[in-house]
Amino acid sequence: MCLCIIITINELIYYLQYRYFHQHHRYQRYHDHHHQHNHHLIIIIIIIIIIIIIIIIIIIIIIIIIIIIIIIIIIIIIVIIIVIIIIIIIIIIIIIVVVVVVVVVALVLVLALLLRLHRIISSSIVISNSSSIIVTITNNIVMVVIVVIIIISVIIIIIIVIVIVVVLLLVVVIVIIVVIVILIMNNFNNRKTYRSAHFCSEFGCYIKYF
Repeated sequence: MCLCIIITINELIYYLQYRYFHQHHRYQRYHDHHHQHNHHLIIIIIIIIIIIIIIIIIIIIIIIIIIIIIIIIIIIIIVIIIVIIIIIIIIIIIIIVVVVVVVVVALVLVLALLLRLHRIISSSIVISNSSSIIVTITNNIVMVVIVVIIIISVIIIIIIVIVIVVVLLLVVVIVIIVVIVILIMNNFNNRKTYRSAHFCSEFGCYIKYF
């Protein structure tokens, strides 16, 4: 009887030890598997974060490059416009100077011819009571013609200068309008490009134009 009790107790102890060892082994395996799973999850999260950072850096670099290109294009356009305006102003100033010089020279020549004609007429007439009236009338006519020519020449010079200034203003306005239209179209094309951009992979990106 005592032997049976001892054997039963030993078997119970053995069974309890087996159960404890089995449960402990299962817990250890579960814990190792869970730890390994957490480790893999952390690695995946780190890889995803690195990929996102790389994509963000690539996008920022592309945006910076596009902005730099746009700024360079705008600067080039502004410089070209300034150069064109300066050239136009110089050409118009040269034209004004040439026109004024030509008109003044022509006026001087006409006045010289009229004065020469007046002297010839005055010297060819013998002054007497009757001829003095003719000389006076001739002098008055010549002076009137000289005054009329001077007035007409001044009016012509003023009209030419006004026309040249108006043409200059029109050219400047047209150039400014063309530049504004070019900038607006360039901005519109850039916005269309941004809207049609698609990033097709997690390691890089490309811009697709429709």
